[in-house]
Amino acid sequence: MTAMPPVPAPEGEIVRKPLQFFWLVDQSGSMAGKKIATLNQAIREALPEVRTAVASHPEVAMTMRAIRFEDDAAWHVGPDAVPAEQFTWPELRPAGGTSTSKAIRLLASELATERMPHRGLPPVCILISDGYNTDGDDELDAAIAELLALPWGKKSVRLAIGIGEGDGDYDEAGLLKFVSHPEVGVLKADSPQRLVQFIKWTSINASIGASVGRVQAGAQSRVNVMLPPPPIEPVLGSSGDVW
Repeated sequence: MTAMPPVPAPEGEIVRKPLQFFWLVDQSGSMAGKKIATLNQAIREALPEVRTAVASHPEVAMTMRAIRFEDDAAWHVGPDAVPAEQFTWPELRPAGGTSTSKAIRLLASELATERMPHRGLPPVCILISDGYNTDGDDELDAAIAELLALPWGKKSVRLAIGIGEGDGDYDEAGLLKFVSHPEVGVLKADSPQRLVQFIKWTSINASIGASVGRVQAGAQSRVNVMLPPPPIEPVLGSSGDVW
């Protein structure tokens, strides 16, 4: 059967390109207390700023979803995508281990070509964790390989935030394998203020970068979504305030 040609947009109407945004958030038992409270509040504070930033690109139609993970991974908001203007953040409640690999596999299932729009913008994926994948390194490597084998997985803007006071508090090497921009690396949230700062920086700048970097599924050229350097200046009020 011959496919029907696309219906042209009425003159003067902006054709909006879909931009899909995914949060992947650790709700393991080690996140209890200040970490989970700060994370919940930081994402809620970031949402209006993300909406404002994307509003400057009226050709973009952003939707959001969220995956939570502990012993398993599940939809926190989803599986249906929610328009960014309507997206709200439900409270996360910590329990269990840190199944980062299952969260990445769930993400990969949604980035499969048949589930993505034919034409769209690079998806934005923000991974936040304070621990080590409790399924083991082999499972994590296999999940990341599955993600990167997908055209949209490879083209996605993938950033990671590690929560902890110092080296060894979280799996920096494992998180770095997820990251699409090695020059950014894993953002180290060593205080509540830094976590808030990095959640805002990743969500806003990744969304703007993806809005500018347009690509079609199946395109052969490497996507070059430019990001500014992450913030390095001290956060006011952070002195002595640690996890």
